[in-house]
Parts: sequence; structure tokens; C-alpha cells
Amino acid sequence: MFRKGKKHFRRQFHLFDMLFVTKGTLYMKEHDKHYSVREGQYMILAPDFEHQGDYPCEEDTEFFWVHFSFSSPYQLIEEKNMDWSKIIKRNSSYTQSELYDLYLPRFGTFQRKDQAKELFSNLVQANESNEPSARMKQQCSFFDIITLIQKNALELPSSAQNVANQCMNYIKTHYKKEDFRVQTMAQQLLYHPDYLTRALKKTIGMSPIQYVNHCRITKAKKMLQQENVDLKTIAIESGFKDVSYFSRVFKRKEGMTPGQYRRVSFSNYMNLNKIGKKQ
Repeated sequence: MFRKGKKHFRRQFHLFDMLFVTKGTLYMKEHDKHYSVREGQYMILAPDFEHQGDYPCEEDTEFFWVHFSFSSPYQLIEEKNMDWSKIIKRNSSYTQSELYDLYLPRFGTFQRKDQAKELFSNLVQANESNEPSARMKQQCSFFDIITLIQKNALELPSSAQNVANQCMNYIKTHYKKEDFRVQTMAQQLLYHPDYLTRALKKTIGMSPIQYVNHCRITKAKKMLQQENVDLKTIAIESGFKDVSYFSRVFKRKEGMTPGQYRRVSFSNYMNLNKIGKKQ
């Protein structure tokens, strides 16, 4: 807490410093830029930049502060429009994890101040514990804050989000059709195909055809795990025109053939079953 009349001291620090104001206003200066960080807003001060309080607080001001660093390289870039299609660098498969870039505005507002305050409180509580498990959870809580900032930064206008939702609902209903066409969906939803594509990519990072294949592969994986049927049946039930095309798409997405996926899934199931019996 800074009492009325107090201001942040001057310093140059080697870590990032995140400030989240829950009451009052912090007046900050970083290099030659001036910021008024008000209730519900945050600011991320950059390493090696001199920062200081610009003006004294006009009222008692409460805020959280967090020092952090990244193990990977980072860049400070000029503000630009971002969406999920630029954030998602690689979708997950059975053999590799998803890969994302972070684009975090260094100044912004938490749309749900109460949610942000709870996350920051979790950080403080974990900091008071000496248990390694609690400190590990602290890292998870901090990443929740980072992802919340990222999500807030990528919020779309409600109209674009609504169009993307319509598009996803249509695909979930029609993805099993072998002759699925984006143009047909656009005619049914009364939007231009290019607009549908842009709205969906900005919302989930996938084009309509990519999302169609995602739904088909998800369906196929469930059948491979749960049903003892041949690959031709699975391909048809999932919306693929033939087994060879199904196998190519599946391997490209999951890093293994449908047959290999079935064997691995069955092996994992048997191992879990053995562990359960031992217990």
C-alpha cells in the first residue's frame, strides 16, 4: 500500500515488474513515457529501463507487484493487432505438444478485476509457504495471470465472436459430410466465405477446413479407442471419403497412423488396468 502523498521510488531493475492496482491510482514513468495505472489496470515494467513514480498518490493506493523473468528470449515490439492465428505456432498431436507465442501488452485493464485479484492473492499465499509443492503451484498461478492478460488482449468484437460461434456450431453438425464445402456453409449462414475464415482464425487459430479436420480426427480417435471396427468404417463415420486420405490426414495431425494410435491406446489401457488391479 502507498499512503496518500507517496510515490514509487526511482530505479533500474534487471527483471520484469508487473504492477496491478486494486485501489487508487499509481502514477508511473518509464523512460519518457507517463502512465496512470488506475484500479483494475496493470502495467509491466521492462528490464533495464529506468522507472519511477511520476506524481504522488492522490489517495491511499493498493496494488500487487510481481517480479518475473522468461527463460526464453523476448522482444519489446510496437503495438500491433494480434489474434489467435498468430499466437498458435503448432497444434498438438499424440507425439508433440502445442506451441504458442506470447504477445502481452505492457499496459492494460483486466476485464474481471475480481478474478485477477484472486489470482494475485494466490501468488502471495503461495509465497508464504516453504513447501516445494506450494511454490510449484505458484508458477501455475502466475501462468494463469499471463494467459488472462493474453486472452484479454485478443478479445474480439462480439459480432466477430458470434460469427465464429455460428461457424463452429455448423461444422460440428455437418463435419461428417464428405462433400463439406465452406461456400455451402457461407450460403447457409449468410456470410461471405472469406469473412467466416477470418473470424474463425482470429477466434481459435484455425481455418474452417482445419476445424473440420479437427472434428473428424477427434471423432476418429474416440472410435479407435472405444470401438472394435475396421478403419474403413471409422473413416466413413468421421467424414473422410476413403481410408487412404483418412490415414494421411491422421498421421499428419497425430504423428502416427490410425493403426499405431489404436495399438498405443490399447496398450495404455491395459497398463492402467494392471495398475488398478494391483492397487
